[in-house]
Amino acid sequence: MELLAKSGFVGYVIFLLSIITLGVFLERVFSLNRFYRKVKKHGFKPEIRKIIESVGIQSIEVIENLLSIKGSMIIADCEKGVGFIRLASSIAPLLGLLGTVIGMIEAFHNVAGSGYNVNPAQLANGIWTALLTTAEGLCVAIPAYFGYFYLTNLIEKIELALKEDMEEVLIEVYGDRVQKEKR
Repeated sequence: MELLAKSGFVGYVIFLLSIITLGVFLERVFSLNRFYRKVKKHGFKPEIRKIIESVGIQSIEVIENLLSIKGSMIIADCEKGVGFIRLASSIAPLLGLLGTVIGMIEAFHNVAGSGYNVNPAQLANGIWTALLTTAEGLCVAIPAYFGYFYLTNLIEKIELALKEDMEEVLIEVYGDRVQKEKR
């Protein structure tokens, strides 16, 4: 907490960003992992069949469009919050840099105010304090970046399972017509 207090207002903003990012990441990890386990166990096939039955046997193109819309809605739901994590991984180092610049301005302002009695320790302390925010920003950005890629990889697995199930159900329902119409 002492380091946080030394890093000033920007340090508190970075700390708040880290807490929010961690919360969003944990919520997404638990939700997406639970959803992925459900998908692996049951798949999307029952829901896909229900969509096909609700509209009746129509052209494959109409069914594919409906399934594509439904798939887009599922993926959009999975992606909620993931953009914020990517934003946090980008903005945290910039906030750290801002804190460093503010700290350096303060350090040199203090040195300039002391006239000819420049104390190197005073300057070093100001620079040390300024660099804390850079480190804090990187400590938020790096894990957030890894978290973002973990979540996008999980979403890609869900999307792949969805596409595979759609293809299989279309082949089950329409048989050879699927292959012919796609050519």
